[in-house]
Amino acid sequence: MNKSLRMILGVVLFGAVVAGGFAWHPWAATAKPKTGGKPPPLVGITAARTLDLPVRFAAQGHIVPLNQVDVRPQVTGVIRTVNFREGDEVKPGQLLFELDASDVVAQLHRAEAQANQIRAQLDDATRDLNRTLQLVKSGFMSSAVVDTARSKAESLQAQFKAAQADVDSSRVRVGYTRIFAPIAGKTGAVVVHPGSLAQVGDAAPLVSIVQFDPIAVEFTLPERDLAAVRDAHAAGDTRVGIDLDGATRSGELSFIDNRVNAGNGTIGLKASFANADRHLWPGAYVRVALSAGTTRNAVVLPPQAVLEGPDGNFVFQVDADKRVVSQPVTLLRIQDHNAVVDGLRSGETVVVEGARNLRSGMTVAVDAAADNTADSGARQ
Repeated sequence: MNKSLRMILGVVLFGAVVAGGFAWHPWAATAKPKTGGKPPPLVGITAARTLDLPVRFAAQGHIVPLNQVDVRPQVTGVIRTVNFREGDEVKPGQLLFELDASDVVAQLHRAEAQANQIRAQLDDATRDLNRTLQLVKSGFMSSAVVDTARSKAESLQAQFKAAQADVDSSRVRVGYTRIFAPIAGKTGAVVVHPGSLAQVGDAAPLVSIVQFDPIAVEFTLPERDLAAVRDAHAAGDTRVGIDLDGATRSGELSFIDNRVNAGNGTIGLKASFANADRHLWPGAYVRVALSAGTTRNAVVLPPQAVLEGPDGNFVFQVDADKRVVSQPVTLLRIQDHNAVVDGLRSGETVVVEGARNLRSGMTVAVDAAADNTADSGARQ
């Protein structure tokens, strides 16, 4: 093939390639897949609403006696009699124990004898003083003798008062040999028996007496609930219930501690309950429900709308341009499937579903099937 023919073939092939390129370009442009940005995240929204919400708190508590006494001996002595059985119900003033009184009775007799001896000496000194006064008036003695007689009588008078105090103390100690119940209640285990030595300062009491009716329940609440409980209690608007064996018992809030526990941020409370049937037993644990009035116009959200971050609780608000903004809120409590919050106004729109991967400033798409704003507004 000569040089001219090769040039002609080259030009033809080049033209075919160029023509093919122009023909393929429009098709390629139409066939190229779209590579636009990711679609905005899909979220469900709701509107904050207001309710008149009864204030109710739940806690775990344990039953404690309102009154308990550990009976201990005031004098050392051998137990002569135990006048009750452990577990008995006793009344105030009921005789519980008698101790051997031989030693303290002997001390009483000795103190009485000493007092009587000093009393006789005092009577004799008083008569001498009176005679001396008469002799001084008659001029048979000097006045200096009167001073001596008076000093002796006054000294014996002081000794007699001290001896009389010893007698009274000994009588008290004799009384301590008979031990009576100081309160009404149920007795616990008896740790001594007739013949046992009861000593002052023993670690274990002779017996413990626990008052059963009325009885109390101790429980704690977080510090943030203190204001609501305190205000309702001052207004006489608190009620306490406990769940016992499937039945509810009602009582009265009787005590709010005078300080918050700085270690765990809780406040201690106590409620009293009638317990004539003795079903409430000291030491047992119960569930406690405390009603503390009503919160008017409480702002509430579904609990899942409230998120927790490094700086506390927050929600994502949605503006008119479908952008989300982080809004800090204070979670007051969760009650009746509602999160009671502070920091929002009624009607403000927040994300309730799909909020976990959001960031403030992002644009979102609202899932119409999960849009609860209309229902929330209807329930206000």
